[in-house]
Amino acid sequence: MAQELNTTLDDVFKTTPAGSINSAIGSVFYGVNHRQTPGAVPINKDVYGLTFFVRPQLNLTNQNMRNERKFIPLMTQEPASIQRIVRSYLDPRLVYTDHHTYGCPFVDNFNPFIPLLTNHLISCTGWPDPVAETHTSKPGVYKEVFGYVDSNIDQYSSFDITATFRNMAGDPITLLFYTWLTYQANMFQGIMSPYPDFIVNNEIDYNTRIYRLVLDKNKKYVQKIGCTGAAMPISVPLGSAFNFEHDRPMNVANENISVNFRCFGYNYQDDIVIHEFNKSVQIFNPHMRDSNISKLMVKIPPEALAVFNNRGYPRINPRSYELEWYVGQDQYSRIIGEYERHMGAVSASSPVERTKDYSFDIPTDDFNLPEIPEIVDQVVDMVNPDNLLDDINGFI
Repeated sequence: MAQELNTTLDDVFKTTPAGSINSAIGSVFYGVNHRQTPGAVPINKDVYGLTFFVRPQLNLTNQNMRNERKFIPLMTQEPASIQRIVRSYLDPRLVYTDHHTYGCPFVDNFNPFIPLLTNHLISCTGWPDPVAETHTSKPGVYKEVFGYVDSNIDQYSSFDITATFRNMAGDPITLLFYTWLTYQANMFQGIMSPYPDFIVNNEIDYNTRIYRLVLDKNKKYVQKIGCTGAAMPISVPLGSAFNFEHDRPMNVANENISVNFRCFGYNYQDDIVIHEFNKSVQIFNPHMRDSNISKLMVKIPPEALAVFNNRGYPRINPRSYELEWYVGQDQYSRIIGEYERHMGAVSASSPVERTKDYSFDIPTDDFNLPEIPEIVDQVVDMVNPDNLLDDINGFI
């Protein structure tokens, strides 16, 4: 019945200037709407999507941090503290030293990104537009001129991006960026030292990269993708925390944290960005490699994504541009089993309660790490430009 009704409506619209509903989009591409009647074409409804901040490779070992008095609190032995979270985010190698002494149950060391920043990002502005510079000739006898493009639209110069984050209790975002900024200054002064391979390769260890993924309305496909080149934070709004106003009982200045990043170059709408995004995930999590992913990981089906919120490793399908999320096979079976048991218990007691959202505690067995030499080699490879060049050449 519904199909017959749609067919009838389409036949009716065919006799009007608006044209067929079923072929409205194709008609827009094919010919000029010389009757200037609004067509039945849906407007673009992309969502802002996700922003990923790649973890830097700071050297926050005890020996190095003893050179900076401000870093002493980060040396706490409490694994569930904010200080340990910040330290683990900024130094991915730390967990593989001293027999995993410096692990943190709230930081997934298989994740190359900083979820705290992604989850609390309010805005990220300052991305430059591609612009073509032109040359105009000197005027002729009749003042006639001609011109042409004489520049590259890709920008490799510096620009600033402002990222604003919603703060949370304990103020971990301010601590993270203040630690990051202090480390950068100490590197310039020679107070602290990077890991040896950064010295050998003459590389900067505090750089990050910002990925922007614009998604479709269902948050399933990547519509647009872009990234910075190297980027680094250059400010942190710590001073406002010390402002005082007698009329206000609470200091609301740090409800939102705005941080400026100095970026060097950008890359938009280039498939090599997809390769580099996926490669970053594979370096931190060897199970996500093409040779391992089908054997060791499970792609989360769309209907189960809500159950696995705050879990999973992203992968952009290079053919379909689908943003896929994967978890380990054991973790998938365990969480689905727990969810089904919850649903079964609720269904037996009160079917109405099935709409509730059930969450699960983060299990410690999700953080089983591979052998130390293997993952250290992977992290070292990530900062080796020769290896990255080989990967790019192989991809092309």
